[in-house]
Amino acid sequence: MNTPSDNQGFGSDVKEAVASLITENVDPSKRSQLEINLQHRTQLLNSKPKKLTKRKTVKKKTLTRKQHADMGLFHLPTKTLKYADLLPLHELWKGYMRKHLPLNSGGIPPTVEEPNYDSFSKILVKSDFHGAIVTVTRSRCPSLVGVNGIVAMDTKNTFKVLGKDNKLRTIPKSDSIFTIFINNLELTIFGKHLTIRPAERSVKKIKNFMEPDL
Repeated sequence: MNTPSDNQGFGSDVKEAVASLITENVDPSKRSQLEINLQHRTQLLNSKPKKLTKRKTVKKKTLTRKQHADMGLFHLPTKTLKYADLLPLHELWKGYMRKHLPLNSGGIPPTVEEPNYDSFSKILVKSDFHGAIVTVTRSRCPSLVGVNGIVAMDTKNTFKVLGKDNKLRTIPKSDSIFTIFINNLELTIFGKHLTIRPAERSVKKIKNFMEPDL
């Protein structure tokens, strides 16, 4: 019984049979190329397959809200922030709202009787108000009525509004009614409809509006 050679490849008798077959049946001019091909194929068969290595998946770490707060990302520089610094943000916000709101021809919002009024209202409520100029028209706190300025921060429950006097005031949403200004448009919005974080508000499905009690 034939035994394989001490090489890990084919036995010597197999190699001799292949060499004899080439000598007897292959055109002499093509033997050298055929032998090279067979040698290359033998090397491939004898080589060990490479082990597949599993790629390590790197999980992206995101900061928690507590970590954001600890880093001071929820705080505004009240002593150095100026009204003029937020005017470019207001211009960006106006462009965003003009593109975002489904206004009628001539840039006029739909009236209550029009069929697209409901969708217009829902889009308005879902909007981001960073950079909006707002005025408090009604509030449970009388001292807040008439406060006007640019929204420097839109949180879940409050607007942080910077007035022309460069003072930052915190306005509770649920207790106030606001008028927002987009060029020559004045829109009234109930703060109670905005008591969700802006990122969550933009994707929230709104079924019915809450009845205001102010």
